[in-house]
Amino acid sequence: MPSFDSNQLNINYFLRTSRHPVLNVGVRIIVLLFACVLSAVAINSFLVPARILAGGVTGIAQIIHHFWSLPIGTMYFIFNIPLFILGFRYLGKQFIFLTGVGIVGFSVFTDTIHPHFNLPVQDPLLMSLYGGVLGGVASGLVFRVGGSTGGTDILSLVFNRITGRSVGSLSFGMNVIIVILSMTVFGIPAGLYTLVSMFATSRVVNALLNYQNRKTALIVSVKATEIGEAIGQQLGRGSTLLQASGAYSKANTNLLICALTHLELTELRQLCTAIDPNVFVTVLPTTEVYGRFRHVPD
Repeated sequence: MPSFDSNQLNINYFLRTSRHPVLNVGVRIIVLLFACVLSAVAINSFLVPARILAGGVTGIAQIIHHFWSLPIGTMYFIFNIPLFILGFRYLGKQFIFLTGVGIVGFSVFTDTIHPHFNLPVQDPLLMSLYGGVLGGVASGLVFRVGGSTGGTDILSLVFNRITGRSVGSLSFGMNVIIVILSMTVFGIPAGLYTLVSMFATSRVVNALLNYQNRKTALIVSVKATEIGEAIGQQLGRGSTLLQASGAYSKANTNLLICALTHLELTELRQLCTAIDPNVFVTVLPTTEVYGRFRHVPD
């Protein structure tokens, strides 16, 4: 009987950088579109029927849909046009490409997929939990493949890239506004259930990502200089180069230290292996960073 490798249950197994680049991107797009379908189901089958708002731009689209019956997906797409243009200037090419796919996929599926499950709409607690958990699974999958579905994700990352401040602070402020709008439009209980849904979403995302906003990558490679230059050009991150030697082989090599966010890890992994297939990378969780953790664009 062939042995079973538990790592095959990890999504990273399907996103191995050893695959052909086109196949690698294709797998990411498939996962991303599947996540968009889950998001559409969470919105249309759980949150909208119970008058519970999702976080960020989706919540604003729901408010507009409530008053003027405009399609949620279409409004979401329109709101994301200026955000996408902003992200194209400041964020990585692969991330913004996958984000574009996510925006289009979420917009189309939200306007076209409306499954009905005979759910107990009169129990908003269950609806908020189910919608929040399903939305969290979708968001977690999107982040794991190195993309996003736009909205405040783009705005928060650009804000972080320019100012160096926490990615979560802007999203938190946006969600506070959404909760207040929910209480104003649908009543205080609806606002409280919106909070429950947002909490469920965040907990699921954290569980899927084992979330730490900032990471420190230790990169061992004889081509560390080239990797450091590519990190600066493609990710906009600085790095520190140290001379090192193998304890067993005694061979001279280089050690590159780079602090970055978890959303940049996918692009970092591909960047490193493209330059040096024998590269060794260790990623450590980083709770705080002092000093210059930002790239000021020219």
